[in-house]
Amino acid sequence: MLQRASVEKLIPILRQASRRALRMKVSGFPGPYYTSFLLRDIHWFNTWSSAGSVYRKRSDHTRNVYCDLRVGSYRYDQTTNGGLQDNDEELESMNHITAPIDDRAHDALRLALWRLSEAKFREALSDYSTKESNRISTPDPNRHLASFHKLKRHRSVKYKKPEAVDEEKWTHFCKVASRWISELQQVSSSWVEFDAAQETKIFVNSEHRIVVQHQLVFSLSATLRKLTSDGHTIEQDLVLNCGSQSELPDMRAFKRAIMKKYTQLQRLIRAKTIHAFSGPVLLAPAPAGLLFHEAIGHRLEGGRLLSAGEGQTFKGQEGKRVLNVDLTIRDNPKLRSFQGVRCIGAYDFDDEGTPARNAELIRDGVLLDFLSTRAALRKKGFVPNGHARNKKFQRPISRMGVTIVEGKDGLSFERLKELLIEQIKEQGKPFGMIVYETSGGETETTSYDFQAFSGEISFATLVYPNGKEVCVRGVNFVGTPLQALNNILAVGSELEIDNGYCGAESGFIPVTTISPAILLSNLELQAKDETLVAQYILPRPRREEKPPRLRRRRRKRK
Repeated sequence: MLQRASVEKLIPILRQASRRALRMKVSGFPGPYYTSFLLRDIHWFNTWSSAGSVYRKRSDHTRNVYCDLRVGSYRYDQTTNGGLQDNDEELESMNHITAPIDDRAHDALRLALWRLSEAKFREALSDYSTKESNRISTPDPNRHLASFHKLKRHRSVKYKKPEAVDEEKWTHFCKVASRWISELQQVSSSWVEFDAAQETKIFVNSEHRIVVQHQLVFSLSATLRKLTSDGHTIEQDLVLNCGSQSELPDMRAFKRAIMKKYTQLQRLIRAKTIHAFSGPVLLAPAPAGLLFHEAIGHRLEGGRLLSAGEGQTFKGQEGKRVLNVDLTIRDNPKLRSFQGVRCIGAYDFDDEGTPARNAELIRDGVLLDFLSTRAALRKKGFVPNGHARNKKFQRPISRMGVTIVEGKDGLSFERLKELLIEQIKEQGKPFGMIVYETSGGETETTSYDFQAFSGEISFATLVYPNGKEVCVRGVNFVGTPLQALNNILAVGSELEIDNGYCGAESGFIPVTTISPAILLSNLELQAKDETLVAQYILPRPRREEKPPRLRRRRRKRK
């Protein structure tokens, strides 16, 4: 993370480059009306170990710069389709996004900014010409909407001390933990990883907006795998993403968490395998949050309303009921913590320099708004709510930050399980399901593909009419968004936080989801896509005895 002296040197250089870029002209083409630079300074450390040996120990300090250069006017510029396709790695500008880290000499930085802005200008003119020529044969459905919302002059510069990362401590932690895990019976392979990323972002634009903010993410994870005799790979992952090292567990707490995963791994080895299912399902808070994220969250990203290639599930539905239960969904990046846990998806300003706002998307089942960038979503009264985000070179698009799902008349998890059993009996199903943990998900939002989503189940049980639970494996949940959301019967009373990462057109970024458990009358499950692996030919090598402690030589006192 950058200190005050470095920040104060970099801001004037970025401001000068921004003003200088506005002077570029090419006869017969529109000139630039807006420029911005977003410099990211990242201090990173990563180490991972397996079976008591260190495989990687690496630290790095890097910088990159994103440049947004627009030609034409705020009313009409070169951008199309909400910027969703402006992430081509083959563009010339991609070669100029790396910035020098030397704060004693800045000539190389000035050269890098000059090359980057020149490349972005040529690309902007090319895109503008393409957009104009396309109007001859294809109507532009967004012609009545402003391409970019103008913001007033603003300055928000914050300084933050980085957290000291004891690299030797975390390397030793992963090494010791990985050896302990490898000694557990029935674990074929395993590893432990620690990752620390401390980032300073400096945003400067031609509107005289200056924003300096910081983000810290510390991750500790472990993976346990078992290769069964029939060739299936059973896996359990423990992933902890935190905003401070103080939130990470010590060795004793980490081992307790691992033992829970190990117990689940043992149950999954003996678990019943099913290949398909359709019936009542109870999702614990984290899996429920994943469903909301994939089924509805991405479809409320306003940039997708500007793309003709998107399915636009909720376009024109403002003021209408889209859920049959009184759920409220909002995204508030200003929420720094929840129940004492930091939200890694939180921020004060988005990557277009817009202040983050609490965007109320759905209130009591009624659609109110969408997540937005500075691209107008309506002709009158549009105010961006600060959700434009990107990872590196991609154009920022509307993305989730801290998504909160709340329901009325929430029920305890025990009561939700009772209602699940009632649904099983009422529908005449042989069983229902409780999904306790998921490991990821995905969705398709384009009009070309099916409007569907999926979630990877990592631990679930079948629930029989008598209340008995039996561990199950082999399936993931799938569905279409509208049907799945309208199958919600009840919601839980307790909210839980889940810090993770989300990948989309503008890159892989940290997000936070806060959600209750939900009961669905029906959710479909399909067989996992698995590749069978032949069992090892030779038995695992014998573990060597723990290496003796090295004795330190003591110097004789004279």
